Amino acid sequence: MKRFHLQAILLSFLLISCGGASAGTQPEEPGFIVITKNTDDQVDIQYENGVALIDIQSPTGIGSATFELESGDMPGNMLLRLHLRGLEGFRLESAQDQISASVSSGDAGEMNSQTILSSGTESPLLPGNPLWMDIQREEGYFEVTVSQEFIQNAGKMFEIEWIDFYR
Repeated sequence: MKRFHLQAILLSFLLISCGGASAGTQPEEPGFIVITKNTDDQVDIQYENGVALIDIQSPTGIGSATFELESGDMPGNMLLRLHLRGLEGFRLESAQDQISASVSSGDAGEMNSQTILSSGTESPLLPGNPLWMDIQREEGYFEVTVSQEFIQNAGKMFEIEWIDFYR
């Protein structure tokens, strides 16, 4: 009888320990299958505080990558770092949304223009729109903040394409 009582106590302790551990664990980081158009393009994904940082190196300056969610949930926030000299063309596409952008530099500074393709019609995308992407030129790369609206609409797959000014 004492042996059964001891086993029941140990089993209860283990169940409580496991329950407590799972309640305090962090959500699983998303796992993506990434397919690039060019074999020389490199994509590195790191996660920090709920943000997916997608770092893209493209020696030719022209390429694309498809991201398919294999495990976990889509990250709440995504930053894309495109190591390019210029950003003549950029496209972010999911089954629901297709957004195009370009950053031109001139005497008046940098100009960021974005459009959205909806029902076969292309129209300007303005900064107040929930799909607007913040694009910043940093030292050696462009940083694109993907809108949370796009992430929520994307489902399990999205694609990006880029074209550098320099060819």
